[in-house]
Amino acid sequence: MQEKKEIQGKEKIKKKNNILIWKKGEMRKKMAISIKKIEEKDNVSSYLIKGTSPAFINAIRRSIMLHTPCLAVEDVSIYENDSVMFDEMLAHRLGMLPLKTDVKTYKQGDTVKLVLEKEGPCTVYSKDIKSTDPKIEVMNKDIPITKLGKGQKLRLEMTAMMNQGKEHAKWQPAVIGYRELPTLAVSSDFKAGKEAVEACPVNILELKGQKVELREPEKCSLCAACVDAAKGEGIKLEFDKSTYIFTMEPTAGLTAKETIEGAINAIESKSKEFEKLIGKAK
Repeated sequence: MQEKKEIQGKEKIKKKNNILIWKKGEMRKKMAISIKKIEEKDNVSSYLIKGTSPAFINAIRRSIMLHTPCLAVEDVSIYENDSVMFDEMLAHRLGMLPLKTDVKTYKQGDTVKLVLEKEGPCTVYSKDIKSTDPKIEVMNKDIPITKLGKGQKLRLEMTAMMNQGKEHAKWQPAVIGYRELPTLAVSSDFKAGKEAVEACPVNILELKGQKVELREPEKCSLCAACVDAAKGEGIKLEFDKSTYIFTMEPTAGLTAKETIEGAINAIESKSKEFEKLIGKAK
């Protein structure tokens, strides 16, 4: 099944067999980017992106980290704190708690109230925080905040704000990483294929006749054990400069799609601003 969608006249998106292909205007013959999800485990997803450059991949990474908004505690009003933890340290811990973000309801600058009220003896956990909006909650319920002894009390109110990572790390909605796709360059007279295959710790090399092939390059750990086993003769670990493995772990309850869409919207907005500045300079 093939699906086409027209966007702004010249841009087209095709999706077939879980592969996204993007082409744009006059760059149609020069630029074709395909994105395929290769793994998703424990909230960490990996994508194979072909036909791009380090500048483009890094622009997406930086846009997610710096310009995709999410919720985080900004202001803390402490009414009672009998714990051994100073008010400033307590506020810092609360500020770094990952909050689930509803991007459909909350936009840049919007706020929501959360409260915490507890009496000891007990350990105060993130699950004890209550939100005035049931859709907003702490992502991890088991984060210890402080301890209260017998008769000690903790009573406070927090204001979480929608903001961007460029203001503070607590507003970074995901942990992002990328690397070039590894490839193997093997000479025609290479004779240590068996040794190279057996040396691979993740078992992703295959021997076909005298030829060594890299079956699943996205799983390569870059240990170069295969090169070492052959003493570097006739085999070399290289990288595809146009193909990347993009790994993302959302921390603000956003889906991978919402996270990437936020980044692309930010890039588009900044590109339009840049075009206006160029127009004024002419």
